[in-house]
Amino acid sequence: MVSAMTNWATFDQRLTAKRPGIVKGFLELLRRNTVSQNTDGVRAGGEWLAALMKNRGLDARVLETGGGPAVFGERRVSGATRTVLIYCHYDTKPAPSKEWFQPSPFEPVFRTVSEADDAAFVPFERLAAENLLDWRVFARGASDDKGPIWSHLEALALMDELGLPPTVNVKFIFDGEEEIGSPFFGPFTEAHQELLAADVVLVTDGPKHGSGRPTIAFGARGVLKFELTIEGARRDLHSGNFAAPNPNWRLAGLLSSMAAPDGTPLIEGFEDGVIPPTHAERELMARFPLDLPALERDVGVTLPKNYLERIMFHSTLTIRGLHSGFVGAEANTIIPHRSTVAIDIRMVKNQRLETVYQRVLDHIRAQGFEVIEGADAPLPDRLRERAVRVADKGGYDPAKTAADLPVCAEIVAAIERAHGGQQAVLMPTMGGSVPIWAFTDILKLPTILVPYANANNRQHSPNEHLRLDHLFQGVRTTAQLLRDLGGGDP
Repeated sequence: MVSAMTNWATFDQRLTAKRPGIVKGFLELLRRNTVSQNTDGVRAGGEWLAALMKNRGLDARVLETGGGPAVFGERRVSGATRTVLIYCHYDTKPAPSKEWFQPSPFEPVFRTVSEADDAAFVPFERLAAENLLDWRVFARGASDDKGPIWSHLEALALMDELGLPPTVNVKFIFDGEEEIGSPFFGPFTEAHQELLAADVVLVTDGPKHGSGRPTIAFGARGVLKFELTIEGARRDLHSGNFAAPNPNWRLAGLLSSMAAPDGTPLIEGFEDGVIPPTHAERELMARFPLDLPALERDVGVTLPKNYLERIMFHSTLTIRGLHSGFVGAEANTIIPHRSTVAIDIRMVKNQRLETVYQRVLDHIRAQGFEVIEGADAPLPDRLRERAVRVADKGGYDPAKTAADLPVCAEIVAAIERAHGGQQAVLMPTMGGSVPIWAFTDILKLPTILVPYANANNRQHSPNEHLRLDHLFQGVRTTAQLLRDLGGGDP
């Protein structure tokens, strides 16, 4: 047993020694296919996580939501006067193997930090323990969001081993449907307010700043997703033998009415009520270290000069997928009978999902279309090419926590200590979305986002990966937070 510590030298030494075992255990989590649409895999992954947490001394269980189950875990600490609730998600985006530079996205492989994503990979067994900080692990969910989950669980395990208990009560809630918009998480939170009761919520989703410095955000944009479909004829038609309406042209016209070529939404009233950045928020943005030319070189396109304001304080309307007809080796000279677009909208503070959704429907009607809601609603022949079917709707509202709360300052200080005194990069809000509104609006709790994954980790894309140094830093960060937020040793 280790007595009260005045520094973290013993913890850090033991963490270094345990690195190979931490990675080996992490691979077992990564091998579990918990793609949101794989409902059996999500449930099996949740049950595996709950069993692991029980074996590590947590009061853990799988909780039904109506969709992908949630996993809850708790560690009560004698004498603790504060409770910290930590949110992550264990479901992942789909992982079509075609563009992954490895046999399977669910069989992890390794490349060094300096190598290209398509460089030759090596298995874990060939890594030298003393050089693990130089490697990245490639697998679906590695960064989003299984890496942070593993950092939390390994932090608690190492604290137990060293007799260094948290000074706060700890609760975990791991979402099983975040990647499909957490459709049941709001009602689930409403029904479990007592179980999830806490003093502060930490969300460890998303990427850190590109410098690797600790990164903290005080809000997240909301998201609304849906699909629009226009149908022409009852079936595909030969493009030479028929003269018939082509739903692709109808859809192209509708989409061009919804946004400018640069993606700026044109829907009437889309940003009504949106509040511009406050003076304090503009100061945070001014201090944000952004190398816009370097980012443009990385992604290969010109980016807006007000880039930070665009991703933090403005909504977006994004075409995230189009489907109609056939291309490539399957190309046919046909008039497609159906055209579908998948859209997501990122919403900012003061926008509400239902209000924005209704404005989208109003805009579609203003273009001369009928609106049919739902995938199963019938399409009368009289409405072919004249109706837009809206389906697969989902999402949640944006949310923010005031950055000047005392607990925010405590969290920033603890995280900076965990990173050896590095100054944190502070963001008024993240550009991405995570359902923190369930905590801010339902539980009325301050909610802080603390990303653990490295920047450019390819989340939501092929070749998603996590730097191992960030995995281990996550262990250190979690341990520091669980000590400091209850008044433990700095």
